[in-house]
Amino acid sequence: MFYLLFRDLFKVRQSQSTTKQQLPNLRTPLILISCTLAIGFVDITSYFVVRKLILQQLQEKALLQVNQGTDEIDQWLATCSTTIQTIANTDLARSLNWKLLEPLLNSEVKRTEDFFKISLSLPDGSYYNTEVGKSNSSNNDRDFIQKALAGEVNISDPFISRSTGIPSVAIAAPIRQSYNPSSRPIAVLNGSLKVDRITQVVNKLHYGKGSYAFALNSKGEPIIHPQVMSTQEKPAPSFLNSSDSSLAALARRMVNKEQRIELISIDGTHKYVAYVHLKQANWSIALVIPRENIESQLKALNLLASILGGLLVVAFIISWRQIQLSNKAKIQVVMLSQQQKTLQQQAQELKQAFKELQQTQAQLIQAEKMSSLSQLVAGVAHEINNPVSFIYSNLTPAQEYIADLLRVVQLYQHHYPEPVAEIQDESEAIELDFLIEDLPNLLTSMKAGAERIKKIVLSLRNFSRLDEAEMKMVNIHEGIDSTLMFLESRLKATPNHPEIEVIKEYAVLPLVECFAGELNQVFINLLTNAIDAIEESFIHPQYLHSDPDNRKGEIRIKTEIAADKQIIVRIIDNGVGIPENLQKQVFNPFFTTKPVGKGTGLALSISYQIVTEKHQGKLQYNSTVGQGTEFVMTIPLSQQAA
Repeated sequence: MFYLLFRDLFKVRQSQSTTKQQLPNLRTPLILISCTLAIGFVDITSYFVVRKLILQQLQEKALLQVNQGTDEIDQWLATCSTTIQTIANTDLARSLNWKLLEPLLNSEVKRTEDFFKISLSLPDGSYYNTEVGKSNSSNNDRDFIQKALAGEVNISDPFISRSTGIPSVAIAAPIRQSYNPSSRPIAVLNGSLKVDRITQVVNKLHYGKGSYAFALNSKGEPIIHPQVMSTQEKPAPSFLNSSDSSLAALARRMVNKEQRIELISIDGTHKYVAYVHLKQANWSIALVIPRENIESQLKALNLLASILGGLLVVAFIISWRQIQLSNKAKIQVVMLSQQQKTLQQQAQELKQAFKELQQTQAQLIQAEKMSSLSQLVAGVAHEINNPVSFIYSNLTPAQEYIADLLRVVQLYQHHYPEPVAEIQDESEAIELDFLIEDLPNLLTSMKAGAERIKKIVLSLRNFSRLDEAEMKMVNIHEGIDSTLMFLESRLKATPNHPEIEVIKEYAVLPLVECFAGELNQVFINLLTNAIDAIEESFIHPQYLHSDPDNRKGEIRIKTEIAADKQIIVRIIDNGVGIPENLQKQVFNPFFTTKPVGKGTGLALSISYQIVTEKHQGKLQYNSTVGQGTEFVMTIPLSQQAA
C-alpha cells in the first residue's frame, strides 16, 4: 500500500500537467499520513505499556495469594512452636516425670486442637506420648529428635507416625538441664501435627480452572502434591532430578529460597508459577496457573487495540485516496485524525488509571502488613505477660522465704559455732558465707529483670493499640516511648556505628484525640528513617560537614502545644540529610533513596496521608545535606473542633 502511494505521488510530481497551485493539495495528505504514522506509533507503544502494567498486576495478585497462604501456615507453625518451647522450658518438663507431665500435655492437646499428640523422648530412644503412654519402640533414628538433642528447635518433614499411622509433621524442642539456654539438653518434647491442615491451606490456593498448588522440602521432594506425597518412610523422587529441565530449574530456585512469579514450560505447555518460601519450615509453596487464566483477562485491551489498529488502517486508506479525491475527502481525513487523538488521550488516561490502581494496591498491602504486625505484637505481648507476671509475683515471697532460711542458718552458726566435721566440710565446699551474701543480690537481679520484661511487654501492647481502632483520647508521649522501646535494638552500638542517643524534650501535653495505632505507625516510620540516615552517615562520612571521628549519632524529639490548640512533634536527626534535587519527591509513593530490597518508598507517603487526611494536620520537613533532617508533625488537639 505504501509503495503504491508513494509511486503515485512520484508520478504526480513528474507529470507535466502538475502545476504549482496543486502542490498544496499534495502537501496536506503527506502531513496527514505523517501524523497518522506518529499516532499509530504512540498507540502501539501505549498498548504495550498498558498491557505490561495489567499483566504485572495480575501476576502480583497471584503471588500475593501464595504469600497469604504461606503467611497462614507460618503463623500456625510459629504458634505451635512457641507452645512446645514454652512447655519444654518448664520445671515440670525438666523433671522428666511422665505421670506428672501427661495431664498437662493432654490438656494442651485439647486446648490448642492443633496437636493430635505430644511426646516426651529420652536420649536412649525410649519415649512416651499422649496416645499410648510409654511406647515399646525407639525413635532416636528420627532426624528431628537428633536435631533437638543437639539443641536445635526444628520442624520436620512429613513422616508416618509409628503409633497412629497418621501422616504427621513434628515440632521438636530440647528440654535443657536448666533455664540457661546454653545448658545441656536432657530430653526432647515434640508435638505432632496432621499434614492434612497444611494440605488444606495449600489446596485452597487456586487461580482459575486447571491451577493447582504443591509444596517442596529442602531436598526438592514434593511433600504436598495432587499426585504424590513424600514422607521420610517413602520419599518421592526429587524434582531436582526431573527429566523436565524447566521443572528441575524451578525446583532449584525454590530450594534456594527464592520467591517470585515467572512463566515457564511444564509438561510441554507454558504456565505461570508463583512460589514463596516459608519462614518457619524449610519448605516452599508454588501455585501453578495455566497461562490463559491470567492472560485471558487482557482480552478487552486486545479488542481495543484491534479496533484502534483497524481505525489506523482506515486512516491510511483514506489518506491514500485523499490525493485523488476532492476537498470534501480532505475534511473527512481531518475529522478522522481528531478521532485518533481522542483515542490516544483515552489510552493515556487508561494508563494513568492503572498506575493509580497499582499505587493503591501497594498501599493496601503495606497497611495489611502493619495490621498483621500489630496483631502479632499484641499476641506475643499477651503470651509473655502471663508467665512474667507469675514469676514477678512469686519473687517477693521467694525473697522472704530465703531470708527466713538464711536467718535460721545464722542462728545455727551462732548457737553451734563448732558443727560436726561433715557439715563443716560441706559448708566450705559450697562456700556458705559467699552464698549467704550473694543469694539476696541474685534475687534482686532477677526481680529487676522481670520488671524490665514487664516494661517491654507494656510498650509492645501500647505500640500495637489493637483496641484503639477508633478516635480516642491518648497520651502522645506513651506512643513515642513505646515506639522507641520497639526500636531499642537499633539504637545500640554496632561495629559500624556507636550508640545512637535519643534526647527527649517533652512539654506538658493534654490528651490528644487521634487514631493511636496509626500515629504509632507514623512515629515508627519517621524514627526508622532517622536511624537509617544516621547509620548511613557513619558508613559514608564524606557527606558530613563535621569531623566524623568525633561525632555521635543523635535523635532529638521535641513536643509542644501551639497557641491555636495544635500539638507539634519534632523529630530531628544528625544524619546525612536529603539532597535538594530529591526533596520535592519525599512524599511521593514508591520514591526511595534506599537500595533495592531495603525500602518500598511507601513509609513517608502513608505517614503523610495519616497526618493530613485522617488527622487534619500537617507533615513538613527541613533538611540540609551533611547536617541532618527535621520532620515536624502538627495535629489538632480535637478532631471534632478541626
